[in-house]
Parts: sequence; structure tokens; C-alpha cells
Amino acid sequence: MSDIERVQALVAQELALVTEPARRAALERLLVAPRHEERDWDYGVPGERYPYWVVAEAPAQGVLLVYCERGFGPEFPWGFLFTDEPEFTSLGMDSQWHWYLEEAFVQSGLWQGELRPDEPWHLSPEQRFPSGSRPDT
Repeated sequence: MSDIERVQALVAQELALVTEPARRAALERLLVAPRHEERDWDYGVPGERYPYWVVAEAPAQGVLLVYCERGFGPEFPWGFLFTDEPEFTSLGMDSQWHWYLEEAFVQSGLWQGELRPDEPWHLSPEQRFPSGSRPDT
């Protein structure tokens, strides 16, 4: 399996976790063929850069949804990055990185629909999927 195919499979697994149909459809509209890029890592040595995969983009809002195994990953591999300012050349802050693609989508501000206070997307995988019940395992 190529790296692109692996990232596509990860995105498919994450989409399967989005139970709200309107939210899943909104996220699907932003998906792009995964592409590999890299940015500065502000929490390491100067000049340190990490690779990531762009999986969705909203050019009008200046936002990318990305997957990255380094930096805040592997615990928080899904993030959102900004593109609308030339000074946005880093992987951002910890608040931009999440356990799930859906969470990154919602927290980026790209989801404009309703949110319920009991939604599970902000729970850790251990809390959300007890005893290894996560669909992709």
C-alpha cells in the first residue's frame, strides 16, 4: 500500500466515525487527493520541519485539514492549518491538533452547523471506544 493509499484509508476510517450525516457531507465536500507538504515545527530546534498530508481544504476560508504523524501526532494526528497569511508557515499550536478528523473540522470553524454538548468527538479514543471497539481496529 502506498503512502497516499494509507492516508486515504485513514480518512475513510475517520469519515466512518462521523455519525451526523450533514456534517459528514460537509466534510466530504472539502476532501482532496492527499498531498504531501511540510512546515516548520516551532517547538523544536530552529529550522526543524515536519511532513504532513493535506486531506481537505477550504481556500475561501484559508484553512487546510491535515494528517501528521510527527509533532503533536501520533496522539493528536489531525489538525487544521491556515493558508491565508504568508507568515503561517508552521504546524501551529497544540489547540489546532486533535484525535479525530471530525474534531479538527469542527474546531477549525469550517463546520457551521449545530453542536450538541454530549458529542463524543472530543473524547479520547480510550473513552470513546472502550475495550478496543473502535471500528477501524
